[in-house]
Amino acid sequence: MKPLTPRDKLVVWGLAVVALLVVFYFYVYTPKTREISKVSQQLKAANADLARLQAQAARKEELDRRVQQIQHDLQDVEAKLPSAREIPVLLVRLESLASQVSANLILIKPGPLQNPQQPAGQPQPSRPGAPAAPTATISYQTFSLELNVEGSFDVISSFVHGIETFPRFISMTDLRLSPASRVGQFSSERPTLNLGLQATTYVLPESGGSR
Repeated sequence: MKPLTPRDKLVVWGLAVVALLVVFYFYVYTPKTREISKVSQQLKAANADLARLQAQAARKEELDRRVQQIQHDLQDVEAKLPSAREIPVLLVRLESLASQVSANLILIKPGPLQNPQQPAGQPQPSRPGAPAAPTATISYQTFSLELNVEGSFDVISSFVHGIETFPRFISMTDLRLSPASRVGQFSSERPTLNLGLQATTYVLPESGGSR
């Protein structure tokens, strides 16, 4: 066998290097590139899932805070709504308010308990025997309240302010101020005035609470 010349040896070494590069490219580099690309996609998907879960957790925490705030607000509202059995106590407190501001309470007249009126335009059954549309459960009742007090302007103002800041919900619907028909204990510089007040009070139904 004829020995290889230096040029032939160089060609053989060159072919061997090319063959190694081809083997490396197809059997090492390309599979690793695919694996890296696959892992990169999985990492992106995992990061997206993590961001989504973090956003859901943040929304849940915010929702929990809102639910707690709503529950707290409802408790505050219920605390300002007496039960039906507490109506006499409410009237006594109004009498105490008049006494505290030195007003002469002439009349305190509560009306009958009433359920809130349903909104107009509710759909009615179109034929006999048709099922009625479901209605929301009534959670409170109302009754009208008529008050008549006498006193000076300062006394009347204090009484009205006491109604506005009363610990129970009392919605004033009508105020009528006029000179008193009889002379009171106040001087001519502080004439006696008569206040006629119409209001609506909200209470929980008898079965709505045991407070």
